Amino acid sequence: MSRPALTSPLIRVTLLVAGGVLVAAQAQSAPPLAAPAPRLSVQQASGRVEVLSGTTWQAQSAPALSTGLRTGTGRATLAWGTGRVVVGSASRLRVYSGEADLQEGQFLLQGPVAAFVLGRHLMIEGAGRARVDLTPGGSAQRLAVLKGAVRVSGVGRAFTVREGQQLSFTGGQITAFTERDPWYDAQFVGVGDARVEGLLGSVNLRRSDGTLRPAARQDDLGPGEALRTGAGAWAEIGFTGGGYLRLNEQSELGVLAVEKTSRGREVTLQLTRGVAWNVVEKGQGGYRLSTPVVSTSVRGTVFRVDADGLVKVFEGQVALPSSGDLALSGGEQKRRDQGAPSALQLDATDRLNQALDVQRARPLTLSAARPARHLKAIDLTVTATPQSTLSASVLDRRGRVTALGVTPGPAEGQFVVRGAPGLPEGEYLVRVRASRYGAVRVWSARVGLDRSPPQASGVQARTAGQLLEISGQASDNSGAALTLTATLGEGAQARTVTRRVEGRFRVLLPAPPAGTPLHLSLRDAAGNATDVPLP
Repeated sequence: MSRPALTSPLIRVTLLVAGGVLVAAQAQSAPPLAAPAPRLSVQQASGRVEVLSGTTWQAQSAPALSTGLRTGTGRATLAWGTGRVVVGSASRLRVYSGEADLQEGQFLLQGPVAAFVLGRHLMIEGAGRARVDLTPGGSAQRLAVLKGAVRVSGVGRAFTVREGQQLSFTGGQITAFTERDPWYDAQFVGVGDARVEGLLGSVNLRRSDGTLRPAARQDDLGPGEALRTGAGAWAEIGFTGGGYLRLNEQSELGVLAVEKTSRGREVTLQLTRGVAWNVVEKGQGGYRLSTPVVSTSVRGTVFRVDADGLVKVFEGQVALPSSGDLALSGGEQKRRDQGAPSALQLDATDRLNQALDVQRARPLTLSAARPARHLKAIDLTVTATPQSTLSASVLDRRGRVTALGVTPGPAEGQFVVRGAPGLPEGEYLVRVRASRYGAVRVWSARVGLDRSPPQASGVQARTAGQLLEISGQASDNSGAALTLTATLGEGAQARTVTRRVEGRFRVLLPAPPAGTPLHLSLRDAAGNATDVPLP
């Protein structure tokens, strides 16, 4: 779209200033424009979108836009007449003279539209399309034309960048462009998941409010949150639909955006320190990982990214938008300051992650020794594949479910399952559930809780010739057989005899010498015992 002509000469001065562009115009007796110039307005916003109010950022609520706008998670579409400016995640712009002054992040311009970028004025007429990439630190500062042409003016000259070309804002060169990362074609349709699936050692989670706490498996990560690993530690983050990232020791990973799109899942992460090992499943949508000096865009691959700019590809292919969309294939690596890719060279970090990948691929197992049918308390040792998450519960005869406590055991992969002290006596079905990287196993057993000692009544002991007859009535709430223990004598000379009894019983034993002390006790299947008095 061309601007209406002015009847008087107009002098336009463009100055670069911190944080944007300053344009001053001076004219003599310029008449008003034939029609009002278009103004920016927020047409659509998804996720975290904020506008500048004075000197503070506030959540966007009204469509009018007159100062500045920034995004966290999500996306914003701005209208400029019949043109559009699509603002990607983690991006920022200000408003100057009703036009967008793009400052940081990713943008898509859909004509007819005009915008400022780093002291230059861009004009797209008709239905042209162009992307603008302004990564933090200046690793990628470019305009790439997807359709039509873009008229660029400022910095002492005016020229046109055409379809299939890109302009470097830092060097001023125009080179060929092939699109490999069409982030703008994905539509924001919901929020996906990024979840801690495994960890070892000191791993902390920094929440969006700045609080810090130890991370745990099954923690969900949201925009604005970050994981930090200590010495010898690592953490694995799994994503919606499959794939995972392993954050190595002494590293920090922030979540910029977690989105579901029309093409699948789109995840935007920022590795601010250390090493990230990535296993991205094929067909799982987009995946982007940014660092202070390099960004990657992949579609199904195994690769490693270091915050200092090293990228290694073990399987598949990785595009580097921060290096002119250079594509690295399996078996190649590249450093930020390296011109061309080189052959992959394994180091100790690579070998460690490959070994951990093998462990992760192990099948999920879950086992426990079969408990006794009757117990005083639920106290089980369960073994599962390392890095499993366990939960346990009991189901009573009335269908009520009560959670059991699960704590790590003394060895890797061991867990202790315990019931609450106040769990009532009765029959229960114990269930233990283990999950690991999407696989699930369940173990179950029936037990009876019995904390009441057995009872005895009418017990007598009589000697008849060479026999000692013990008789009486025994009962227990478990309904199971009891163990009667008869202790004949005292101290080192005592002799112990046991017999199984149930209900009314009669036990015959060899008669001891006259005057030998006799002590009787009953014990049930759960181990509860009671002394049996004799008349």
